Amino acid sequence: MAKIKIGIVGSRRRDEYRDYKKIKDAFDDIYEEDDWIVSGGCPEGGDRFAEDIAKNRGIPILIFYPNWNKYRKGAGFVRNTFIAEESDVLIACVAKDRKGGTEDTIKKFLRRGKKRGIQENKLYLV
Repeated sequence: MAKIKIGIVGSRRRDEYRDYKKIKDAFDDIYEEDDWIVSGGCPEGGDRFAEDIAKNRGIPILIFYPNWNKYRKGAGFVRNTFIAEESDVLIACVAKDRKGGTEDTIKKFLRRGKKRGIQENKLYLV
């Protein structure tokens, strides 16, 4: 099977071990050798978990850091667009209020024609 890019994103408010475990378990269910991770470079939450998983397992990771100098207030949203476009599968650790950058990434991922639902093995909400 061709390698896939697994996007891992999550709310900064979901930064506890139980959140990491949910992301890791979802990742373990779908990861195959030679797959990549895609994430957004935030030091807390899903992005941090993505970097930890990649580092601990020697998995290639593509990180889209927000370019605040170029895009100002919109930098995070531009970064989310890149993540949504590059990810074949998305694992999202969502906040209870379902607001913020994680939700923006999910919406963009789904809008770009990606299939929705765990049965489609494309979007995992943890």
